[in-house]
Amino acid sequence: MSSRHPIIDSLQEKGWTLADSQQHPLGGLQGKGLDSYELVVLLGAKNKIGARYFQVFLQNTSGEVSHQPAVIGLFNRGKFPSYNWIEIISLSLRVSFGSGEQVLDISASGLVQQLFQYLADLIPPGGHMMVSYDSPEQQDTARSLARGIPPIVTPLGYMLFLIGCGAGFKDWHFAEGGSEGPRKLQGYKALNRQHAQLKTKETIKELVAFLDRLPPMAGSELERAAQNRAAAILIKLKQ
Repeated sequence: MSSRHPIIDSLQEKGWTLADSQQHPLGGLQGKGLDSYELVVLLGAKNKIGARYFQVFLQNTSGEVSHQPAVIGLFNRGKFPSYNWIEIISLSLRVSFGSGEQVLDISASGLVQQLFQYLADLIPPGGHMMVSYDSPEQQDTARSLARGIPPIVTPLGYMLFLIGCGAGFKDWHFAEGGSEGPRKLQGYKALNRQHAQLKTKETIKELVAFLDRLPPMAGSELERAAQNRAAAILIKLKQ
């Protein structure tokens, strides 16, 4: 791909490179279709533990690249399952092109889940995805977790479940070692079929208990939305 945006040029001057599928797994997303848009993936430096920074921009049919990345994250891989993960540090739900008059709302267009699915497909069994919820875009997830709603039925947790990262969750609501960064929700991929079956049974038990705790459609708007997600998940898990 030839650079058609000064931001991409600037990033390349600073050492960022266009991801190559022969050199890095994220390169497989280069040019991947997202509705009428294509992904532009850049790789940056590694952090102190060896995870690689990356950014995902969108390119429209006119060849214009978005002014801001849709995703900024970290990618890590290793020989043990738990060493394979992706962290979404920042998610921009609105990106602009050209003069800024063309603005794409990827949440309204239903593209966020597809974008996250592309990333999740790069994570092997036993790995996990982490997504920051310390942002205005994820405030419903933050409020839901604060009220004790199960992570899997928060907006973010439900999406992680749908993309295959719902075999258990960890809520990083505080920094344990002082360097974990903002609050984030971590969703795991099942290690194998037996692990998936075990986690399915645990999830069903958790969701049934959650639904029994509240009368149907009672409580706050957040709780009612969580009830609807719980019912949808139970239908999928019991198929």
